[in-house]
Amino acid sequence: MKKNSVTLNNISAFFLMLLALIQLTSCENEFHKDSIPEATAPPVIHSVSEAREDVPVTQGVLEGTYIIRGENLASLISIDFNGFPAGFNPALLTDNIAFVEVPEDAPYIDQENILRLENLKGATEYDFSLLSIDGFTEETVDGVKTVTLQGGDFTDTASVTFVSGSEENGNLVEAPATILSISQTEVVVEVPSGVEQAFIYLATSRGAVAQSDSYGFSYSIFIDALHADWSTSEWGGTHDLASTEVALGEFSIKSVREAWSGLTFLAPNIPFDEYDALTVSVYGTGSAGDKVQIALNDFDGAQTVQPIDLIPGEWNKVVIPLSDFYPNGGAPDTIFRMDFQESSNTGLAQYIFYIDDFGFL
Repeated sequence: MKKNSVTLNNISAFFLMLLALIQLTSCENEFHKDSIPEATAPPVIHSVSEAREDVPVTQGVLEGTYIIRGENLASLISIDFNGFPAGFNPALLTDNIAFVEVPEDAPYIDQENILRLENLKGATEYDFSLLSIDGFTEETVDGVKTVTLQGGDFTDTASVTFVSGSEENGNLVEAPATILSISQTEVVVEVPSGVEQAFIYLATSRGAVAQSDSYGFSYSIFIDALHADWSTSEWGGTHDLASTEVALGEFSIKSVREAWSGLTFLAPNIPFDEYDALTVSVYGTGSAGDKVQIALNDFDGAQTVQPIDLIPGEWNKVVIPLSDFYPNGGAPDTIFRMDFQESSNTGLAQYIFYIDDFGFL
């Protein structure tokens, strides 16, 4: 796995300039030469390379920039990926080089995988598939944590790697994942042991590499067990830190509550600005419309408490930006307490919900 930084050792200063300028193009080709050079022959494609490292590929990533090398390219009037028009700047074309960005909306499932160039003398087609990771789901099967990557075209998947840290900070970790299954639209992998937070990189035998959104936590509060530096308290109910009703893993937290009572998590003074968001999965057992609300720092008066729906019989995973707690300012320096308060307001004697996969992003 290559480090997640831009290396351009193989591209000349001329290519660097073109790569910067190509970002200014659009699907409507807003930039025009005074006149397009007269075509003398149809275009020819010799190779397509990923622009950052100038490495030949036969598959591209949506929104990625690529260098097309060939002949008769200065006179191009269209570039299509699987029949979808791509934006390019005619003013930057040369007879042997064209820069193009794969459109975000280009189709990539059940396609003929064709890159098509056209000028007034004819057209040429080149075998070129597209790749995108649209999202992922998580589950535990027989005690094994798995991730299912969703998107495509994953047919030529060669490896999946969970990457955290960076070379610059001296903490780069690249953990290869065991691939359990591959289809055109899904790849299922086993999460490598010890991984809590990472970006998932999928590489194909065609040379493409796609990156997922962040997986896991930057700081875990509860994954099968409460973080050693945290403790719990409560009012108006009971809780169990080893419930087997789980979203992932082996254990969750069962919270049995009276109306408007709460389960408290006591934190070791976490710097508020160190993390971006709070994520947690909650499971409801009551009625549609039941809720729990999260409050920080003993219901600090400057904040806006954040409600979460308790969906009966279903895990509901939420991500709450920490800024949402203080939309009008007044954020604290540290977080020392978090409360999950029952807030259904339906007057029942008892409410039961579960908490799992809880931490900061």
